[in-house]
Amino acid sequence: MPEITDSHLLIVDDEPMNREILRRHLSSSGYMNTTIVDSGQNCLDVVKSQSIDLILLDMMMPIMNGLEVLQQLKSHPEWRVIPVIVISALTEKEMMLSCIQVGAEDYLTKPYDRVLLRARVSACLEKKNLHDREVLNKQKLEAAYKELALAYYELEIVKNELEALSHRDGLTGIANRRYFDTVLEREWKATSREKSCLSLILFDIDYFKKYNDTYGHLAGDDCLCQVADASAQVVKRPRDTLARYGGEEFAVILPDTDAKGAIICAERIRMAIEELKIDHVASETNSYVTASLGISTLQPCKEIASSQQLIKEADLALYQAKYEGKNRVKMWEGKT
Repeated sequence: MPEITDSHLLIVDDEPMNREILRRHLSSSGYMNTTIVDSGQNCLDVVKSQSIDLILLDMMMPIMNGLEVLQQLKSHPEWRVIPVIVISALTEKEMMLSCIQVGAEDYLTKPYDRVLLRARVSACLEKKNLHDREVLNKQKLEAAYKELALAYYELEIVKNELEALSHRDGLTGIANRRYFDTVLEREWKATSREKSCLSLILFDIDYFKKYNDTYGHLAGDDCLCQVADASAQVVKRPRDTLARYGGEEFAVILPDTDAKGAIICAERIRMAIEELKIDHVASETNSYVTASLGISTLQPCKEIASSQQLIKEADLALYQAKYEGKNRVKMWEGKT
C-alpha cells in the first residue's frame, strides 16, 4: 500500500476521461486529496480560495490554454511558488521550452508512464515542502527576532530605570552620594577643559540631631524630604546637581558658576528652607528648621589637581557658617 499523503493536488483538464484517469493514478500512489477542474479560469478560482501544493495542468484547453494559465500563475507573487507539471499530448520541443521558461517544474507527454508520473509528482512535492519549511522557518526566525528585539528594548528600559534608581537617594529622591561623586569628577574635568569656574555648596540642617530627638525619626525623614524638595525648586539649571551628601547634609554642584552666582544660589536655598516654617522648638537659632551653607569656588589649575580641594574648602566654609551662628551662607576665603 502506498503511503497516504495530505498534499493537496489540483488537476486541470477539459476532458472528463483524462481527469478521471489521472485522479485514479494519483489516488493509487497515495494522493487522496485531489481537486478536479475543467478549465483554466476554474483553476485560477480554486487557487484563489484554497491552498494548493501541486497543479497538474493540461496544455490544450479552450478559451485559456495551459501556457496562458501558467503565465498567470507564475506572475502572481503568492501563486508562483506552487509547482506545476504540464501534461500534454503535444511533443513539440518549443512548447516544452516555453512552459519551462515560464516556470513549469516539469513536462509530461500523453500517454504518460505511471511510474514516471509518480516520481515527478513526488519530486515536485518534496521541492514544495522544502520551500514551505524554509518560509515557515524564516517566519519563525523573524518572529523570534521581533520577540528578542522587544525583550532587548524592555531590558534596556529596565536597565535605565535601575540605573536611574541607583543614582537616586532612597529617601529624598534627589541624587545620592555615589552620583554626586561621579558628577563632580565629570564637571571638574569639563571645567579644566573650558577654563571656567566650578562652585560647590555644602549645607546641612541646623540642630538636626535635636530635631530627631524631639520629634522622632519619622518626622526627621519627612523634614529631610521637605528640605530636599525646597532646594530642588532653587537648583533648576540642567547641569546643576543637588544631592544628598550624607545624613542631614546636602550638596549642590554648580558648573560654570563664579563665587557671586554661588552665593546667590546658596542664599535662595537658605531662605527656601526657612520659609518652609517647619517647627523646631529645640533649635537654638530659630523656632523653625534652618540650614547653614558653605561655598567653595575654584578654577582647576596645576596647583589644584583634584576636586577634593573643592569639597574640603566648602566643608570648611560650612564649619565657619555654623561657628558664626548658623542659618547663614559662608564663602570660603582661605582662613578660619
